[in-house]
Amino acid sequence: MIIDFHACPSVDLSLIKDRLSLMKVTKVVLQPIDALPLFHVLPNDFFRKLSMEDPYSALLWSKFILRLTSMWSPRMYDNVKLWYEAANYEGFFIPLASINPSLGVKYVYEKLDELEGLNIRGIVVSPTLQLFDPINTRAFRAVLEYVEKNDMLLIMHLDPCPYNVDICFKNLMPDILNEVLERYSINLVISALGLSEGMTYPWLERIARLVKRYDRVYIESTGISCILFNTLMGRNFVKSVGTEKILYGGGYPYLRLRQVIRNLNCIETSGLPKHDLEMILYDNAAYLLKDMGIDVESKETEK
Repeated sequence: MIIDFHACPSVDLSLIKDRLSLMKVTKVVLQPIDALPLFHVLPNDFFRKLSMEDPYSALLWSKFILRLTSMWSPRMYDNVKLWYEAANYEGFFIPLASINPSLGVKYVYEKLDELEGLNIRGIVVSPTLQLFDPINTRAFRAVLEYVEKNDMLLIMHLDPCPYNVDICFKNLMPDILNEVLERYSINLVISALGLSEGMTYPWLERIARLVKRYDRVYIESTGISCILFNTLMGRNFVKSVGTEKILYGGGYPYLRLRQVIRNLNCIETSGLPKHDLEMILYDNAAYLLKDMGIDVESKETEK
C-alpha cells in the first residue's frame, strides 16, 4: 500500500485516480494552490518591491507564474469545489485547502469561513507562487493562527522557483521557517516540488537542521526522491533526519507519470530495510493524517 502525499488537482480527478492506481497507490493527498495570475491587476507589496529592486527578476517571475497557473482547473483555488468532487471517489482522495495570503486579511478570513463544516484538515501555501513574505505578511499570520487553533496541517511549498531568480532562492530558503516555528506550534510538511538540481544540496542542508530541531516538521519527497535515495548527499540527509520524517510524494500531474514512476522506483530500489520503506511509503503519512483526525482506513471522506 502507498499513500501519495502530493498530487495536484489541476486535471480531472478520475485521470489522477486511474494513473496512480496503476502504481498501487491506495490514498492520495490533493494539494491545491490558490494562485492566479492576478498580480498585474491586484496590489501586491512583495511583487511591487521586487519590481523596483530587480525588474529583470520580477519579469522572469511573472512569466513563470503566468505560464504555470494559466491552465489550472478551478479545483486548484476553489476549496469547496475540490472537496465535493473528491468526495465522489470513496475515500481515495484526501483533499486539502489552499488560501492565498497575498490577497489580504479579509480574503483570508472569507476563505477560512468556507472551510467550516468541510472537515478539511490541512492548508497548502506557496510563497513563490502566491507572492507573499512568510514572515511579514499579516494575512499569513491569520492562516497560521487558524492552523494552530484547529490542530491542522500546514503544507508549505518553498519552491518551485523560476530559474535565475536569485532573490527567490535567498528569501525562500528553509531558514525563514525558524521564526514561524518558534511562534506557532504546528505540524508542518515542507515540499520541494520544482526545486532545481542546483538548489537541492544547500536546500537539504538547511532542511536537515530544521527537521532535527522541530519534532513536528516533515519533508515530502516530491520531485527529489532520486536525489534523496540514490546520491551520497541524499542518503546522508535521510540518515541524519530519520526515515520517520519523510513522506512519499509523487507530484502528478505537475510531474509527468514517467517521472513519478522513476521517483518511486528510486525509493523502492534504494536498499533501505523493508520497515523503512513501509514508513516512507505509507506509515508516516497514515500516522500524520490520523493525528490530524483523518482515518486513512475509511472508505469514505467524512462530511
